[in-house]
Amino acid sequence: MDGSYDRMKNIIKSFRFSLKYRIAFFIVSLVVVMMVTVTYLFTIRELDLRIEQVNLRMERLANNIATIRSVETEDWDVYQNYIDNQLRLNPDIVYIAIFDELNQLRAHSLNTGWIDYGEDRILDRWEQANIVWRLDQQQVAEESRKDIEYKSVNIVIGGHNLGIVKVGFSLVELNDQLREGLIWNLSLALLFIVVGVTASIVMSRQIVKPLGKLTKAMLKISAGDLDQEVHLNTRDEIGEMASTFNYMTSELRRKSFIENFSRDLGFSIELPRITSLITERITQALGAQSGHLFIRDLQGTTLYRLVDSYPDPIREAVSIECSSVFYQSCIENPDPVTLDEHDCESKDTKQFKALYDMEVQPLITPIIIQKGLIGIFVLGPKPDHTPYTKAEKHYLRTLIGQSGFAVENVLLWEELTEQERLQRELEIARNVQKNLLPQEHPRIAGLDIDGICIPAEEVGGDYYDYFHIDDHTTGIAIADVTGKGTSASFYMALVKGMMLSLTSIYRSPQKLLMELNRRLYGVMDSKTFVTMSYAVLDTKKRQLTLARAGHNALILQNSERSYIECLAPEGIGLGLEHGDTFDRTIIEKQIEYHSGDTFVFYTDGISEAMNAQREEFGEERLIRLIESSDHQKSRDIRDSIIENVRAFGNQPLRLRQCGRRLEEPSAIRK
Repeated sequence: MDGSYDRMKNIIKSFRFSLKYRIAFFIVSLVVVMMVTVTYLFTIRELDLRIEQVNLRMERLANNIATIRSVETEDWDVYQNYIDNQLRLNPDIVYIAIFDELNQLRAHSLNTGWIDYGEDRILDRWEQANIVWRLDQQQVAEESRKDIEYKSVNIVIGGHNLGIVKVGFSLVELNDQLREGLIWNLSLALLFIVVGVTASIVMSRQIVKPLGKLTKAMLKISAGDLDQEVHLNTRDEIGEMASTFNYMTSELRRKSFIENFSRDLGFSIELPRITSLITERITQALGAQSGHLFIRDLQGTTLYRLVDSYPDPIREAVSIECSSVFYQSCIENPDPVTLDEHDCESKDTKQFKALYDMEVQPLITPIIIQKGLIGIFVLGPKPDHTPYTKAEKHYLRTLIGQSGFAVENVLLWEELTEQERLQRELEIARNVQKNLLPQEHPRIAGLDIDGICIPAEEVGGDYYDYFHIDDHTTGIAIADVTGKGTSASFYMALVKGMMLSLTSIYRSPQKLLMELNRRLYGVMDSKTFVTMSYAVLDTKKRQLTLARAGHNALILQNSERSYIECLAPEGIGLGLEHGDTFDRTIIEKQIEYHSGDTFVFYTDGISEAMNAQREEFGEERLIRLIESSDHQKSRDIRDSIIENVRAFGNQPLRLRQCGRRLEEPSAIRK
């Protein structure tokens, strides 16, 4: 049963209701609606009004007869004369009958012209009375029931009912008119339907035929044949559709050419092959007579050497020495233009005149990579010397853009080996730096400690570490070396080595940083310095002692008092001066902590992380995030900060200007 139902659904879905049938159906439906409306308004409704008027007239006539007061004298002849006259004046009346209070027929009048009694003779009064009585009892043939209507009015005088007046009248003429009107309207409807269907066939052919051409062309395009054009001699929307289709196919051909062109360029790594491919393909794609490709001879010079020519091969060495004016004009105007549209000197004009007939100027397209002119492509005129259109110039610029990247890649190929060597060295440095960071977090009773460092580049200068001082004392350091690359990582390794020796000597964070500054000042470059926060955590005293050398503030979330505080004792960066100013500036701060308190150490890679709108993540967002992370584990707080910073920037986390590596937060919870 289910299989039959599914097959029926598939048949219905596959049924194709042609456009010409839709047009014919629409026109026929429109004709039917119009004719039904006309029939109702001008035939049925009009005859209904006339029937209503006849009913009203007969009702008034019956009332008039009932109000004749001579009935009090029981002079029924007065009634008889009156109703006979009314019968003569109203030929549509079939009969009039007057009954007394005993329902005895006292007066009647019959229009025998409406009665078919089967004989051609005059009826006497008794026969007429019998027919009137039968009509009053509605003893008529079934087919005649709809042709006769009745009206009756009581004769009331002085509150007494003295009888009843009954009037029967014919609707034959009105019904005949209705029937004739319906037949006439039906005939017109059939005529209009035939005309409409004929018109729809003609109209649909004018629409469906060009649409059929478009459909066939689209099917061929879907099969991969892009050489399709549809030409229609119409100036309507379908003609515009054909023009749009032809434009679409031309753009698809260009897109396909660009894709194939880019793929072929990507498969070529030799300069002669690349230049030959560029010159030949672009010249053919634009239908030009010739094409010439010039590449800058040496980096930093303005001499451009002819490296390929199509269709004629290069027969002699040709070079162009670009003036500074022409060079700057190419940089400012990278679009394909003629020589007259460039700012150039006389020597530039002479060089191009030696290559081309300047009566029909070629198109000059600069090949620009990273704001540098690495080449020039000169496209000769068309065979018919017609100017290039705006779309063709845009197409040429797109192809040149693809070519520029390929040429640059080939020119940079010689540097690849050196780059690979440097990459291997950077990878080694990255592994070394990774090994310098803590491989595991200290496990201290009553403390929950977690931290992570995610460099934004291969190597960097961000650093954090833990130092075991004694059974109840642990040192925690977080630092950021200015600069980037291997130099920053070198200083980071230097800082770590010094910290390993100093933490065993100095228990005071203030004194340790003073000594560290003196040691770094003599070995660091003058443009490099280090920011650091160093804290000693004493679990026995439940105390954290903090000193800060220009680093970001330490964020404390106090669970007992339910507030967040940024702890930033005074201090300048390490390595900025020999020690006097540093020693006078730096102070240390002692903080009593309680169960549930949270300390968050971080670098400016968190607070200065930026989004696409160049907005910084900021310390305020970080504080709100920590505040909402109350009673969470350190790892959860760390992961939450990382996730929010990444979502904020939606890009690799990098500092805005100085290019430092990103140090993500280290969280400690008591």
